[in-house]
Amino acid sequence: MISLDKDENEIENHNEGNDAVEQELAAEESENRQLSAAAVKSLSDIAKWGKMSGILLIIMGSLVTLSALMTVIGAIPGVLLIISGVFLMRSAKAAAEAEGNLAGSAGESMLENYGKFIKMQLFYAASSIISGLIGIVMVIFILVIIGIAAYESTDTYEDTDSYYYEDDPVFE
Repeated sequence: MISLDKDENEIENHNEGNDAVEQELAAEESENRQLSAAAVKSLSDIAKWGKMSGILLIIMGSLVTLSALMTVIGAIPGVLLIISGVFLMRSAKAAAEAEGNLAGSAGESMLENYGKFIKMQLFYAASSIISGLIGIVMVIFILVIIGIAAYESTDTYEDTDSYYYEDDPVFE
């Protein structure tokens, strides 16, 4: 109980002490709580499939980077895939270490690495869209140049070297 004789600083310090004790109790309770069977199965799936997906992302990123190494813009999506694969593998490793409860550092590590993975996927998608649009514009530009060159190289009626041109007109 708070008496009227205490000043405001003592009241605030008293309340802060209670908050710290309540937070410690809540942390201990959350560590003691186990996850449901479905959540444990999900962690197991994340650990297994996340690791395999991470490896495939790294391989695919390496191939994309090597195939597009001639241009810096083309290599960016590959590098982002490699980084995404690494973060996904870290998240899968942390999920395997969680062993049924997410209260420890394994749960925090899993969520942190998964968040980084999602960010890298956003950057990968954006860079892939930009690279695709640049590629489409380049293909259209090249086709237009080829069309102009093909049109310029064809014979026309106005050309003096055309075989339709007659030196001696019939009706003169």
